[in-house]
Amino acid sequence: MKTTTAAIGAATAIATLAAALFASPHLALYRMRVAVEARDAQALSAYVDYPSLRESVKVQVMRRLGAQGVLGESGANPFAAFGKAMALAVIDPVVDAAVSPAGVAAMLDSGDIRVQPKQEGSPAPTGEGARDKVNYDLSYRGWGQAVVQRADGGGVAFILDRDGLWSWKLAAVELREE
Repeated sequence: MKTTTAAIGAATAIATLAAALFASPHLALYRMRVAVEARDAQALSAYVDYPSLRESVKVQVMRRLGAQGVLGESGANPFAAFGKAMALAVIDPVVDAAVSPAGVAAMLDSGDIRVQPKQEGSPAPTGEGARDKVNYDLSYRGWGQAVVQRADGGGVAFILDRDGLWSWKLAAVELREE
């Protein structure tokens, strides 16, 4: 009798642990959305890996703008270094604006990258609560990575990386190919 009780207890503990591990990115996404709705930049920042996200956005924007060709040029082209410097000079301020607490909040609020976040004082089109919230789908890429994307398939895909056993951080984005 003791063995069956111990086996049932162990199975219950394992099932509970598995459910908690499965639900942890969903909980992180929920907390990020609550922080966005409350306009709490400090709470949101706890769920964002800014250096990784900044690098990811920079790579995605450069890829979208076709600047990868300029950056991948060999030393044979005398204008390659100039082109690289110009591309980085243009892209860096855009990325810095997008990957800030306000920029990340705007990204999560809309499900897309926005360089100019919505101003605090600007009124909503038909009232504050009239705008529908974006619905997100979450899927796993593996033990340490989850992908969050808009349910309608538009916008960007947000990549959450595991940070410890229970925590997740927004670490990258993937722009849709057009």
